[in-house]
Amino acid sequence: MKNIGLLAGLALFSSASFADFLPQSFTSKFEQEYTSTLKGKTKRGQGAIEYKYPGQIRFETNTPSTVIFVSNGSKSWYYRAPFIEGEQGEVTEATSKEGSNIYIRFFDSLKNGLVSNDLYDVKKGEPVTIVFKAKTSKELGIKESVIYFKTKGSQKFEDVDTIELVFPDGKRSKLKFVDLKVNQGPGADRFNFVPPANTKKVN
Repeated sequence: MKNIGLLAGLALFSSASFADFLPQSFTSKFEQEYTSTLKGKTKRGQGAIEYKYPGQIRFETNTPSTVIFVSNGSKSWYYRAPFIEGEQGEVTEATSKEGSNIYIRFFDSLKNGLVSNDLYDVKKGEPVTIVFKAKTSKELGIKESVIYFKTKGSQKFEDVDTIELVFPDGKRSKLKFVDLKVNQGPGADRFNFVPPANTKKVN
């Protein structure tokens, strides 16, 4: 995974290498762009993501508002901070299945690697495009993904620059990774959530 000298030689990569794509865990800050189809407007935000396979994620945005989604594989929390200091925040608790997040489902699916498989077809090139099959697209809520790498010819996860998700209704969400680190293992405590004081539990 660390052999940078092979990045330019795509012909040297075997199918097994392409399958070995998703690390066991990663953390990164991100810059997000979300584009709607109705008005064509793009909303921008920033935050951080921590992920561990399978099904564990902490996804936080700090701009334009503070929202935290956490799942540990059995339980999930969705927390929205108060807009005005002194007011109550809100948290929703659910089982991980009930509160499943698109990014959990997406990153878990990448364990299949950058090779065509039962879940999706892969169009090699720069960038790499993943096209989800009809059944998978319906289950995940994602039509396709476009993965951009920092280095020409690279297909290593640690070299990912941006991941764009395209939804069935045409909406797009783009995550640009900043300071991406792989396999440095966020602790189990990062996938549990204790709501701050003055937080209202909602259904």
